[in-house]
Amino acid sequence: MRKILIALATVVFIINFMPKQANAQSEEELVQICGMVAGDATYLKDFRIKLDAGDPPPVQRFPILLKKDIKYRFSVCNSKEYEGKVVLQLFDNNRMLATTHIIATGKDYPYIDWVCTKTGAYHLFFTFQDGKEGMAVGLLSMVETL
Repeated sequence: MRKILIALATVVFIINFMPKQANAQSEEELVQICGMVAGDATYLKDFRIKLDAGDPPPVQRFPILLKKDIKYRFSVCNSKEYEGKVVLQLFDNNRMLATTHIIATGKDYPYIDWVCTKTGAYHLFFTFQDGKEGMAVGLLSMVETL
């Protein structure tokens, strides 16, 4: 009986101290990763995006206020757990000013720098390419004052 108890205690001990399986990437981890992608920039705000698959692709929109003569950096980071690749678009009213995905070349950028020419309200639109399900984080940072 004593041998069984020792064996059982040993098994419980080993199970408790075995490395656990990796958990899915959290939004906090994505924010930290995106901060590294942004590089030498001052963090201002993060945007957490999680969208289901859809046709047409679902969109998540965030209003922001930007100030004239400030160089902003918009960074995006995708979760490894999902197939979707995030696309960020910056709009002023109905006009797209910048994007992380160039349709003509099919190229994606981890961040874009944009110099604000007019203080005011802008909108960030986040979608996932081909309407796939995805989770991502967008980061708004200030690079420098001109």
